[in-house]
Amino acid sequence: MISTFLVKLALLVTVIDIAYSVAIYEQCAGEGYGNFPCDNGMTCFRRNKWFSSCQYSCPLNLGWECETYIAVTPGYAAQWAQCAGEGWGLARPCPAGYACYARSIYYSQCRPIGDCPSDWGCYALFHTTTPIPRPVTLPAYAKCNNVINAVCPTGTACFRNNALYAECRPACPPTWACETDVVGEKEQCGGEGYVGLTRCAEGLRCYARSQWYAQCAPSCPGADFIC
Repeated sequence: MISTFLVKLALLVTVIDIAYSVAIYEQCAGEGYGNFPCDNGMTCFRRNKWFSSCQYSCPLNLGWECETYIAVTPGYAAQWAQCAGEGWGLARPCPAGYACYARSIYYSQCRPIGDCPSDWGCYALFHTTTPIPRPVTLPAYAKCNNVINAVCPTGTACFRNNALYAECRPACPPTWACETDVVGEKEQCGGEGYVGLTRCAEGLRCYARSQWYAQCAPSCPGADFIC
């Protein structure tokens, strides 16, 4: 059950999102930054995956990717947002250039096509209208690294024994390489029912998005996180 605090936080985020727009040359989007509308007459142009800014025209020949940042169509999930998961609701397609990758049967996320962690269900939806397939659940104690479209069963995670082998287990066994592993940027580090790695890499903190999901980031990933 969602707490009263989370409901109030969601309403506050909605109000901020409606009221706030970005002025010329200010950042309007970027990986881990969020997406904000530009002031009237301007467009959010992308320089790279970390930075987009509001301008009247795309700066040509200055190292910009010069593509209009994709607006999220109603019914679509946003970049880096949840797109599917058992008990979450109706699965949503991702924007162009993004695919819905499964971390578990309970959580899938819109990530750039090809940017799928090795222990996720790594299938890519190149056409955003393609139905989202359910990931295959591996048996406990099965090999889980580099297994396409597969996730570990509930109560286990893909823990690394060495550089070539990882296994679905309820915890990291003593002497395995996962004892010293850390969670990278934008990777899950917590949430109800999560049993994987929880220690973020140096310079990162674990930020909660909901009671089911938290991820490592150098700073607050966005207004929809509890920071």
